[in-house]
Amino acid sequence: MNHVALAQAALCLVLAWGSTLGHAQSGLAAMTRLQVQAQSNAPDLQCGLPPRAPRPERPADPDPVEWPDQAEVDKQVPAFRESASSTPDAVPADVPGASPLWSHANPSVLRMGIWGDSHLAAGFFTQELQRLSGLSPELVRARFVPASWGRPGVRLPLRKTCVSPDWQFEPAHAQSAGAAQPGPGLVNMSSLQDGAWLALDLRNAAGRAEHAQIRLLYQQTERPVTLALRVDAGPEQFITLQGEEGPAVLELWAQEAMSTLALRVMQGPMRLQGLEWPVAPHVRLHMDVFGYPGATAGGWRHVRPESLMPWWPQPPYDLVVLAFGTNEGNVQPFSAQAYRQMLQASVSQWRAVFPLTACLLIAPGDRGILLRRSQKIGKPSPRNADRTASDLLRFTRVHQEIGRIQKQVARAHGCHVWSMFEAMGGAGSAYRWARHNPPLMARDLIHFTVPGYQRLAQLMAKDLGWGPALFGDVPVPAVNR
Repeated sequence: MNHVALAQAALCLVLAWGSTLGHAQSGLAAMTRLQVQAQSNAPDLQCGLPPRAPRPERPADPDPVEWPDQAEVDKQVPAFRESASSTPDAVPADVPGASPLWSHANPSVLRMGIWGDSHLAAGFFTQELQRLSGLSPELVRARFVPASWGRPGVRLPLRKTCVSPDWQFEPAHAQSAGAAQPGPGLVNMSSLQDGAWLALDLRNAAGRAEHAQIRLLYQQTERPVTLALRVDAGPEQFITLQGEEGPAVLELWAQEAMSTLALRVMQGPMRLQGLEWPVAPHVRLHMDVFGYPGATAGGWRHVRPESLMPWWPQPPYDLVVLAFGTNEGNVQPFSAQAYRQMLQASVSQWRAVFPLTACLLIAPGDRGILLRRSQKIGKPSPRNADRTASDLLRFTRVHQEIGRIQKQVARAHGCHVWSMFEAMGGAGSAYRWARHNPPLMARDLIHFTVPGYQRLAQLMAKDLGWGPALFGDVPVPAVNR
């Protein structure tokens, strides 16, 4: 496609986007527009950060942690299953009375918003879902990019990010500012330091620039904020943002698609809440993934629904997903009552934002524990004094209880539920998946390998009817559990 055709296509997309954007119409978010100059064949983004100092070598651990022997795991599984069978789950996975999962889906385009913890932040699970849709890559796009740029463990639909050390992350589950003034991903990037900077390569995975218009989402403060912006390594442009306190948008537009964007805070403070760009009309699957390492569903409990309304048109999605539970299970001792109260409050707030949208809760998978080598051979050691470590299924019990509570809360809110734990095979599956060839579980017995995340996505696709048939093509491929 020549440059004239590209410019015409970009202009049509800008017009279409402006006519449908919810917060532009509602007036809830203040809008500032700035024309910028994009350049063809923009150079690759260079971060310019000093190289990281090499980590000092750690001395060899004389008593390293290892996986338990499989025979020891197998000894504990029967008693676990007998105990579990004595307290049957009162709520079936297929929630009666809830609308079919895909009933709200538009036959021409499916819009999904997915919030989760590190399992979702890694991106491998959702990337496999995208592949299993059967759609070609150009038909799958995100509309929002959360403000977790440069956060380790997070994969975003950006080619590259560079972030100065002056920024602080504000996830809603851990920071009051993240809950009081949340971006769409329930995480902000905030800096009180003048001179803080970041740079984003906006091109797609194939290295092509697609967006002639982008929107930076931020919180306007009482004090004016002055920024220096550079597009495609061109000259800096300066702009002062001012107005009423609250959610605001800085819209950048150019005559052709932009490749890179650099932002420098001249006068702050600055709280960034994400990035938004238009989605081409031909896209069949909008998938916004808001995953953050360490996150819990509790982030939603503290969020006021009205604080999120400016970011989405109505209805924003055909399906919304919460995929949490692993970090909640870290709390020891685990209280089922406290977890139920937290989840109930969180899903209520979440439902207030998306009252008519189909919803899905994804329960966490199985989890194992690591033992000191001295524990495995029965040799006493100051480091293995914790006798509870011999209970190889203690996290299995917690995750099973979390899954049971999620089913109950899902039913109360008309949501569906899918369990990683059940899909993996239940008790002891973390150890079996770790010993699979290739390994499906990471060495920590908490996270998964890339093939493990792909397997989970394949199992969910089979269970929930996700695949090319959903988009009017061919049946879902068979999956072996």
